[in-house]
Amino acid sequence: MAAAASVLRALNACERPLNASEVARATGLHRGTAYNILRTLQAEGFVSYDERTRSYSVSLHILELAYGVLRRSGLMDLARPLMHAVSDTHGVSVYLAKVLGPSSLLLLDWVGSSFRTDLYATIGRQYVGPAGASGVIMAAFGSVGDVELEAMFSRVSWYEKPSFDEFSARVREAKQSGFAVDHGCMFQGITLVSVPVLSPAWELLLILTAAGHSHDLNGDAVGPLSRAMQSAARRLSESVPLLRLG
Repeated sequence: MAAAASVLRALNACERPLNASEVARATGLHRGTAYNILRTLQAEGFVSYDERTRSYSVSLHILELAYGVLRRSGLMDLARPLMHAVSDTHGVSVYLAKVLGPSSLLLLDWVGSSFRTDLYATIGRQYVGPAGASGVIMAAFGSVGDVELEAMFSRVSWYEKPSFDEFSARVREAKQSGFAVDHGCMFQGITLVSVPVLSPAWELLLILTAAGHSHDLNGDAVGPLSRAMQSAARRLSESVPLLRLG
């Protein structure tokens, strides 16, 4: 079971299909073992095989499992109306991401159409931080020390990347205000507003992010938007004990 999981992770982490030898190297498995696992996953519909290139990739069948998990968790039933309310009122796109670790987010869902969101985000994709407003929230409400945070920060790209001192100042401000704003530094011309969704023990579980064109989200617009986002995040936080987010 663990070996099969490692094979799926290796395929998912790569931007292109892999052959059996490449999967074996990526997972540390013997080539024969990797091949047998790949053929079994293919037979079960979780992996696709390209006869021409003799390579494997994760099948879209995985999406059916992911949808079932989200549906049974109760998260989407609660989150989507809140996200739509913010999107419709403030003319922004709203994204919900699960925190996977100190520097990683998994995009679960998004609503709205304030700009071509496909250029920036894909549901089910894992995003490495700390970057943008969501990265500030991860740093502000996570448990990473300054040394490790600076190392992670040095490896990520922004459109106009601030210095680490400037980033740290944003982190301190977010701890006080409960939200983070990025005015076009992550993506050119795009303003991002992110808020944390915390467990009863103040563990960072989810991040809500609103995004819109910077010329629409000026100083006067950001205040009401951030308050609406915080209200939605509080509703989600209050319902965390009733949800299955494991």
